[in-house]
Amino acid sequence: MSESLPIVFGIYPVLLSGITLIWLLRLQYRSWPNWAAWVLACGSIIAFAFITGPWVYTSYYLRYVFLGLFALTAVFSYFRMKRSRPYSRTRGDRISVASVLIFLLFSVLNTLAIASYYPSGKTLDVTFPLKSGTYYVLQGGDSIVTNPFHALADTKQAIDIVKLNSLGKQTDDLAPRALSAYQIFGEKLYSPCQGSILEVRDSLPDNPPGNPDIKHPEGNYIVLKCLMGNILMAHLRRGSIKVVPGDAATIGQPLAEIGNSGNTLEPHLHIEATKDGKPVWLSFNGLSLSINSLITRK
Repeated sequence: MSESLPIVFGIYPVLLSGITLIWLLRLQYRSWPNWAAWVLACGSIIAFAFITGPWVYTSYYLRYVFLGLFALTAVFSYFRMKRSRPYSRTRGDRISVASVLIFLLFSVLNTLAIASYYPSGKTLDVTFPLKSGTYYVLQGGDSIVTNPFHALADTKQAIDIVKLNSLGKQTDDLAPRALSAYQIFGEKLYSPCQGSILEVRDSLPDNPPGNPDIKHPEGNYIVLKCLMGNILMAHLRRGSIKVVPGDAATIGQPLAEIGNSGNTLEPHLHIEATKDGKPVWLSFNGLSLSINSLITRK
């Protein structure tokens, strides 16, 4: 089952958006208010897929294509309604209750997703730890809507980061079986702050994609003690860690490489922070990140 999860993640936002567009196109509208209500309802679904969908599997840029298709579909459905029946208000032209309920539900979800960019509580600001390319937040933010797996695992302040190719994908294929096919695999990890190394593990193998090691959740990892708190960087490549406990670390110092060790389906950087033993939110160069955030480093 775990091997098919990347395919499910990849298909989900495309399928949700596509079904919504077809639904908007096929609905029979009795009046302008009825049409407007359904456009708002379907628009809220498209917005949800746009904000929270893991587009990195198909293409980050595909989300903008669906926004354009939604606009075209809404306009086309409006003119089709005008051609099929001139507007005249009757009892049958009332706004659909279903459209209102759908709009309200997804408006709440979208509000939670947007609010996830503004985490509550203490925030630890550090330098972004990757340096060469375009990076994408696969999970993150202060909401179960944008950070579901971490929220369920009681590590909701954690962030998962992957790297994109020129097409806005983390790999050339949807779910490749080779670790080397992932853009971030083997990527150098740099120290996000000045401090000292507290803990290191470097002995676990890198799992084939879709085969997590649930017995060792963090896999190979580094815990870095900064002035502001401690930072855990997990799922690192075996044999790549260049530091040992007690070493001093400076900002931008090479520490390790990104791998696929531990409880992970595919290569990515898992990073989280604590202060005085309590989880805190991370920001990078003053920027709070959530799902679908992009960071470009040159």
